[in-house]
Parts: sequence; structure tokens; C-alpha cells
Amino acid sequence: MITRETLPIYLQRLWRNAMVRWWIIGIIAMVFNVVLLDWFKVSLGMTLTWASVLSAEVITIIRYGAIDLWVFGNPSLSWQRCWEYHVANFSGFFLWSLIIVILGNKLGWDHKIAAIVATMITVFWSMATNFLWVWRKPKKKA
Repeated sequence: MITRETLPIYLQRLWRNAMVRWWIIGIIAMVFNVVLLDWFKVSLGMTLTWASVLSAEVITIIRYGAIDLWVFGNPSLSWQRCWEYHVANFSGFFLWSLIIVILGNKLGWDHKIAAIVATMITVFWSMATNFLWVWRKPKKKA
């Protein structure tokens, strides 16, 4: 049986890396968001607008808990970090939307290419806000 202890050292180090765990949570959350969105829209008959808002919020709350506890190893959840995570997510959504509008509407790019570029930029924005703001390491006192 494969356990964490029987994995090669480089895989153990990779598994302990916060950025790797952050990406794992993000990819899993993306898949579940699509499933939840479809369930809200098709099974419950919600409009696309309400289904997307509700699925995004449910996944954001679950993702916050997973990131806070597993990725950054906090012993308990915090309303402050949850609020900051929501602000960071909203700022990423705003940036993503702004980039699509600028590239698609103002510069005439194809909307799919604009969405891909916007996603690439906002993933880095999300990493920056998550690692440097929401879950920043406290400054050491002298």
C-alpha cells in the first residue's frame, strides 16, 4: 500500500508545498463548480445568473476552508481570512471581466482568446492576493 511515508522524497516535498496544494484545491474546486452550476441550473431550474452566483459562493466557502486548513495549516478558520478571501476572489473576478471587456470589446480580440488571457492573468493575481495578503506570514517581532 502506498502511504505518504513510502513516496519518494521529491514527491513528499512536492506534496508538502503550499503552492502545489493550492493548485490541487483550485482544480478540484473548478470541477465541482461546473457540476454544482449544472445541478442548480438543470435540476433546480435556476436561471444561469443565479445558478452561477450560488455555485460560485458555495465553492468559494468550501475552497476557503480547504485552503485555510490544508494548504496553510491553520488550526481553525477565521472570519477575517474568510472576508479577505472573498475580497480577493471578487477582485480577481473584476479584473477578469475588465480584461475580457478591454481585449474583446475595445481591441476586437476573439472572446475565447480574451477569456484565456484573462484567466491566465487572474490566476497569478489570485496567487498573489492569497499568498501575499490573505495568508501572509505574520511579521516577526524584534
